[in-house]
Amino acid sequence: MYKRYDNARMTWYNVGTGACGGTNTANQYVVALNSDQYGSGGYCYDTITISYGGKTAQASIVDECPGCPEYGLDLSEGLFEYFAPTSTGVIYGEWSFN
Repeated sequence: MYKRYDNARMTWYNVGTGACGGTNTANQYVVALNSDQYGSGGYCYDTITISYGGKTAQASIVDECPGCPEYGLDLSEGLFEYFAPTSTGVIYGEWSFN
């Protein structure tokens, strides 16, 4: 069982070519993992489960987020909008590796 990260800071970003090497679009459920956890890219394309506001979604790790705090994530625009309007800017939810 993987650790669940509670009260993790989540923002959104404009996806494109990620640090894992693939190219993604805003409507895909993908995330950039904070640099501390991203490390040398060992989690590339692993899936995670994110929960916020009573909603849950699965996403793939495709990028690194150098500006994210420990356990923080940058979500694709479409994924962030599943949870909250992009105008919200920042949400605090929970996530875990699958």
